[in-house]
Amino acid sequence: DDKESIRQMLDKLVVIKLNGGLGTSMGCSGPKSVIPVRNDLTFLDLTVQQIEHLNKKYDANVPLVLMNSFNTDDDTMKIIRKYSGFNVSIKTFNQSRYPRINKESLMPIPKSCRTDDDIEAWYPPGHGDFYQAFSNSGLLEEFVDQGKKYCFISNIDNLGATVDLNILNMCLD
Repeated sequence: DDKESIRQMLDKLVVIKLNGGLGTSMGCSGPKSVIPVRNDLTFLDLTVQQIEHLNKKYDANVPLVLMNSFNTDDDTMKIIRKYSGFNVSIKTFNQSRYPRINKESLMPIPKSCRTDDDIEAWYPPGHGDFYQAFSNSGLLEEFVDQGKKYCFISNIDNLGATVDLNILNMCLD
C-alpha cells in the first residue's frame, strides 16, 4: 500500500493502553507502566516509541490514550510530561472506582465519596468498565468528532500487542 492510504487508515485509529495496575507483583511500588524492561526503557517508553514510529513513518496522528486507575493517575501524569516533545498526543482518563463492602454488615466501607479520605476503602474494577469510563471521560465523543473510528486496546505491559496494518485494513473493509 502507498504511504497516503496507510496514513488515512491510521488517522482513524486510537491506541488505548490499560494502565490501572500497580507493579506490586513485579516488585514495583508505582504504576506497572514505569517498570524498566529493556535497556532502562519502561513499558510506557516503549509504547510511546511504537506509536511515535507509526506517526513519523506515515505522517499520521495516532493518539495514545492511557486508562489509569486512582492508584496510577498521579504518578502517570507526572511521568508523561517527559514525552511532551514526542510526535504522540497522549490523553488519559480514569477507570471507575467502587467501594469495598464490609463482609459482616454488607455495607460500603467508605464513609464519604472522596477516595482521598480513605483510599483503602475503594478499589478499581479493572477492564470491565472501559466502555462506560471512556464515554464518561468525554474522550469518546472527542475522538469521534475528529473522525476516529477504531480503538486498539491492550494492557500497557503487553509489548507484543502492536498496531498491525493488515488487521486495521481488514476492519476498514
